[in-house]
Amino acid sequence: MRVYLAGGFYSDWRQQIKDALPQLEAYDPEFDGPQNASYAFVHGDLAAIDDADLVIAHYPGGYNSHGMAAEMGYAAALKIPVYYIDTTGVPDLFLTGLSKRLFTSIPDFVSWWKRREETGRSLP
Repeated sequence: MRVYLAGGFYSDWRQQIKDALPQLEAYDPEFDGPQNASYAFVHGDLAAIDDADLVIAHYPGGYNSHGMAAEMGYAAALKIPVYYIDTTGVPDLFLTGLSKRLFTSIPDFVSWWKRREETGRSLP
């Protein structure tokens, strides 16, 4: 399953997802995209979302994540499921509305994903 990881480059949250769920084919824009090229990364990131089966978005608060919000909206418009991890304690209602499911931590998301796989349930 191809997954796009949306969110800032402020922590190791992407690596946590990749380590916990190695069966996912994760596109990590920090390392897989042309982040060093002025604005070229936008088109590469959107192309990666086009190819994704789902998007995992992470927001810890503390800054405005306009890029993550745009990526979530783009994926939702394409009917690509978005799973939103918001650790602020006060999730953004608009971003929550774009997502199929809200999680309050990375471990909560990972546990849910593993239970879903164990039971053979498809994505909501």
